[in-house]
Amino acid sequence: MSRSYNTSGSPRWATSLRSRIAPLRQLQPRSQLPLHTPSPKNRRTFFSSHQSPYQQRQNQYNRFQGSARRPIVYRLVQNAKPHHFVAIGVGISGLYLYNTEIVEMTGRRRFNCVSRHQELKMGDESYREVLIAERGKVLPHNHHLTRMVDGVLQRLVPQAPIEGADWKVHVIKDDEMLNAFVLPGGKVFVYTGILPICKDEDGLAAVLGHEIAHVVAHHPAERMSTSFITLGAVFAISFLFDVSGQFSSFLLNLMYSLPNSRTQEAEADKIGLMMMSKACFNPEAAVKLWARMYEQEKEAPPQFMSTHPSSYNRMEAIQGWLDKAEAIYDENGCSSIKDYMPGFQTAYNSHVSYLR
Repeated sequence: MSRSYNTSGSPRWATSLRSRIAPLRQLQPRSQLPLHTPSPKNRRTFFSSHQSPYQQRQNQYNRFQGSARRPIVYRLVQNAKPHHFVAIGVGISGLYLYNTEIVEMTGRRRFNCVSRHQELKMGDESYREVLIAERGKVLPHNHHLTRMVDGVLQRLVPQAPIEGADWKVHVIKDDEMLNAFVLPGGKVFVYTGILPICKDEDGLAAVLGHEIAHVVAHHPAERMSTSFITLGAVFAISFLFDVSGQFSSFLLNLMYSLPNSRTQEAEADKIGLMMMSKACFNPEAAVKLWARMYEQEKEAPPQFMSTHPSSYNRMEAIQGWLDKAEAIYDENGCSSIKDYMPGFQTAYNSHVSYLR
């Protein structure tokens, strides 16, 4: 059987089949049609034409990932040589030693980079903040409680060598707050809630003597200086060991800040005890004060988690300093002076009874 061919050399049945399939191609969906190739004039010239958009974005990211977006601190540490770290260590050590001083009344060495002027400025700012926060609760200066606290303060002030102090008493009516504090510059705040715990003028002198001792020893400036060390150490630990800043902050607080704070509190207890003894307040009242505070403590945290020593430990420590404090008390002839001030003690007891 003979086959017929068209002029192109293809069988006639193939030509007929192509003619039938051609109309069906026109019915194919657009997604299956070949993509339109842009003309050369419309092509982008920033990237090579054979790269996909994903590859282009990836190349662009890799180009800037290396250095431009990396913080300068990382690049400096990466490029640093061993002698650079030695120089930094020597500089930090020199700065620390330069700002190391001795607490006059105890002989303790401590780091303090805050000047007296800066400390007084901080005290003035805190003074304004406290007055705003306690607005409406500060008793007037002619109130009998304010005059009573001021009478105890005036006997302690001569024993407190604070340069540029402007002593002023503020009694805050808050029977639930067992607190008192003295700001740099001599601004005294006493909450009425602590007066029944003081019980008498000697107990109040123990509280005020402790708070005044913080200012005498410049503990506020020391705490500010310590915070600089803590912040720098938190940053260094987080950077070098790639750990959370919260973890390093907790660790430094537990191992450095809290023990340092407890040291300051114990130091203020000792300085305050000697001050009240020189001012002819009975030093035994300080032991009794912390015994009453110990009875008032409820759900107190463990000492290693607190900024203050426990009341029991403070009572025990003060008991060990009593011999020296009583010697100071006797040297100043306080036993005979005390007999001439019975009226003040009676007035104090009546004021405290008024709060109960």
